[in-house]
Amino acid sequence: MGLFGSKDVVGLDIGSSSVKMAHVRADGAENRLRKFGVFPLPADSIVDGAIMDHSSVVEGIRTAMRELKIHEKEVAIALSGHSVIIKKVQLPTTTAEELEESIQWEVEQYIPFDIKDVKIDFQVIGPLKDDPSKMDVLLVAAKTELINDYISVVRDAGLVPRIVDIDSLAAGNAFELTRPVSDEQVPMVVNVGASFMNINILHAGVPLFTRDVPMGGGMYTSEIQKQLAVGFEMAEEYKTGKKDPGERSAKLGEIMRTVSTILATEAQRSYNFFSATYPDRLVTKVYLTGGAARSSFLKEILAEKIGVEVEIFDPIQGLSVDEKTVDPAVVSQFNTAATVSIGLALRNLEARG
Repeated sequence: MGLFGSKDVVGLDIGSSSVKMAHVRADGAENRLRKFGVFPLPADSIVDGAIMDHSSVVEGIRTAMRELKIHEKEVAIALSGHSVIIKKVQLPTTTAEELEESIQWEVEQYIPFDIKDVKIDFQVIGPLKDDPSKMDVLLVAAKTELINDYISVVRDAGLVPRIVDIDSLAAGNAFELTRPVSDEQVPMVVNVGASFMNINILHAGVPLFTRDVPMGGGMYTSEIQKQLAVGFEMAEEYKTGKKDPGERSAKLGEIMRTVSTILATEAQRSYNFFSATYPDRLVTKVYLTGGAARSSFLKEILAEKIGVEVEIFDPIQGLSVDEKTVDPAVVSQFNTAATVSIGLALRNLEARG
């Protein structure tokens, strides 16, 4: 979906555990964060990227708008989950206009769904070095039913969906626009949400590799619940360090280390696949972000497994913050969780600029 007109577009990240909203405006040479907030959703409102409780999600969006006093109506949203496919494919070199007309037939073989049931978009990366008659194309396909479900909750909340993006690409966009690196760098952005880990490896502004892994910070909570026999809220407090588990602290540490190892191993698999595909473009640094980025042991184990430096990426550090309208305590608590919503909000400035 394109952007029409010059109205402000608000970034709306509808995650499996919460709704995040961000509003960014250009202010001279800076991008200013004018509004930002995180609002929890009831458990299982969204499962594996699919909306299971329509009314709870609508209410969560309305709460975010009301609490943040957001009056803008147009939003950018993002999708993830099993109904979304992101794949780099090689197609005969042609113009973007010609590819637009033939894309349905060109990519049918790459999509594990009926072509009639999906919406397709693409980005031409460029011709192959060793065979200019072919070009790399980043292909994105999402089930029409999933898109319609997200558009429906947005509209029922009284908003207008203007841009539909993908979580991993939105996270990459946030990185590019708030933490610019030189074209020689090959950054790997690992965004760890509650249910999904989005991986995006970039070079010179182009996403070379993207992958959604169906696991995230919710694994810590569920394992703590199971192994320490506590409820969801207590497990969350143990996980985030808000509550001391007392004599069970050693067991908690063991659980956190185990889950961090599982997540880091999945990120390592993506790294290994990328390295085998692009032996001449080695990842220079890993940028860890998302709501679960600061989970115990995760950064250290990730660095150990991949063998390159890992840095926590806070997208808000690359913006100026309007402290009259943005609560510093919320920014401090949820800065890494803001990545997708910030990436979506910055689509507004890209489209207008």
